[in-house]
Amino acid sequence: MKATISISFIFCMMLLSACTTKKTDAEMNQNGNQVRVDERVRPAASGGTSAAYFAYTNLLSTTDTLRSLNSDVAKMTQVHESYKTEDGMMGMREKKDIVLQPGEEIQFKQGGLHIMLMGIEKDLNSEDSVTVRLNFAEAGEFTKRLPVKP
Repeated sequence: MKATISISFIFCMMLLSACTTKKTDAEMNQNGNQVRVDERVRPAASGGTSAAYFAYTNLLSTTDTLRSLNSDVAKMTQVHESYKTEDGMMGMREKKDIVLQPGEEIQFKQGGLHIMLMGIEKDLNSEDSVTVRLNFAEAGEFTKRLPVKP
């Protein structure tokens, strides 16, 4: 009887551990909270705007500055930040100075910093992908290919 209970207990523990997922360091912030950036570009119609979301980490041992960025589908590409206005509404504004300390990660995500793609040159649908290029003073060009997803 004890052997059956012990085997059942061990089996249940194995089953529970198989159902949980271990979070990697990249998925955790400094407070131990899980952080995920859904890497994507929002669908958009030609002539409209979209946004790109992903994370970038400065892997250099020196401070680096974002100098410029562009995309293969937009006439204009800028880093924007979402913010709350004085009347409690949400707004967006261009964020020009992006400086990353060594090892610092920047998350381009909905509701925070994000990459605006303006003057979309073709319809962006779910089967498409978009290239975004970031040019840093020290690291040079970083290219990211992102799927278009709602």
